[in-house]
Amino acid sequence: MLRSVTSTLTACALAGTVNLFAQEPTPAQPETQQAPKEKLTGCVMEAKTTAGGTAYVLNNAEGGSAKLYVLAGSSEPEWVSNLNKKVEVTGTVQQPSAPPTEEGAAGKQNVLRPPMVQVESVKVVAETCK
Repeated sequence: MLRSVTSTLTACALAGTVNLFAQEPTPAQPETQQAPKEKLTGCVMEAKTTAGGTAYVLNNAEGGSAKLYVLAGSSEPEWVSNLNKKVEVTGTVQQPSAPPTEEGAAGKQNVLRPPMVQVESVKVVAETCK
């Protein structure tokens, strides 16, 4: 009896493997076009993440679809030296992903998920934000 069960399980596993490799290969995905670069102007501010870390954001942004962007792609010392200054950044904007659907996420519906800009260049426009 045990031999019969083992043989049946082995046959099923083998059939599944053969079926997996016998499928048609998926056609090559067309290359995705990169998002166009955008120029955004705003104030560099420091913000706390839900995990307790530090993020740098472009607040009161002009030139894009949002008023707040997470800054990525530059080093932390560059953002620290530009805190509370008005800057112009150039880079690609990535829209936020959907919030996680895990237990307890319902209590975090008020968490702000702004778009992120992958910064390629930074230029100081004004020494203070007004």
